Amino acid sequence: MPNPYFTYFDNLFLNLRMDRPAYKAQAAYSLRAVREAAPGAAFTPLLAALETALTSFDENLADRNQSTAGGTAAFREARKKWLAFVDDTMKDYVTPKLRKLPIYADFTKYGKGKLAKLKQPKLLTESAVLLQLYHDHQGALYPDLGQDAQALYDALDAADETRDTQDSTIDDARLDLADDRQAIARAQHRLKAQLELTFDSAEKVYSFFDFSAARGNKKDAKGI
Repeated sequence: MPNPYFTYFDNLFLNLRMDRPAYKAQAAYSLRAVREAAPGAAFTPLLAALETALTSFDENLADRNQSTAGGTAAFREARKKWLAFVDDTMKDYVTPKLRKLPIYADFTKYGKGKLAKLKQPKLLTESAVLLQLYHDHQGALYPDLGQDAQALYDALDAADETRDTQDSTIDDARLDLADDRQAIARAQHRLKAQLELTFDSAEKVYSFFDFSAARGNKKDAKGI
């Protein structure tokens, strides 16, 4: 059972549904508004902390929940070339030369139509089996089949590893981006607490904040 009234003690600035430019703008609004009001020396370290958080915040970076699909162009291109090779090899060599042999059934398990439906890493795993078939039966198909297939598969595998590395880097960046948003949230939360100590009026405290760009229930926003 949740602790009673726990949400009233939560940091509301952590839950504001705003994109990065709007989030930074609303924090900058608070910084200006409090400075202009000059409410006293107690606010000096709090305003300095908020300013520092704003300086470290880059509104042009992606939000934590934004797609990280960037950097996959090389993988898509390698995948396209590999599937085209599989299709051409099947039509030009495998089917004409092996159609009446039992091994042909093994090749048909890894046709372009079936591989194209697979997601990474399943595509890599299944393609590796097909690659071995190419090596094992290149004598019956054409001499350089294994070499040609290996080059395309290696390119696919390398592009996949590069994508994994890029995704890992992006994941780290997303955590950093979350941290810079939290820094502003903490600074604003403490600023709000000091405002509540200084002004015995919720309406007055509210006037130092701008939630107009927040997405969600407008009725809830008015009651913050």
